[in-house]
Amino acid sequence: MGFELDAFDVFVLAAMAAMLVLVCLEAKRHNDRMQTHGARVQGVIVRNKIQWGRIMTVRPIVRFTTRDGQTVEALSEHGLAFAIPRYSEGATVTVVYNQENPNEFDIL
Repeated sequence: MGFELDAFDVFVLAAMAAMLVLVCLEAKRHNDRMQTHGARVQGVIVRNKIQWGRIMTVRPIVRFTTRDGQTVEALSEHGLAFAIPRYSEGATVTVVYNQENPNEFDIL
């Protein structure tokens, strides 16, 4: 009952590993850019959105006001999605956002 990989299996595994590395590098680049150039403000979790697919995920919708007074309410799409809410409705969170595009933000 041996475990053997043919050339196609090795290719598929290598391609998957390469995609994982690229995704991780892009996430790191995004996080570094936000930490370096982003503005920090307080926000409030308005609600949690359940998304159904192969698996169920819950992502928070946050409302915050930018430093120049613009109110943003949007779904947090960066970071990990979980099957249970990370934040309760009404929770205060720290948000870092791109000052040129406030819809690009992270919850810290």
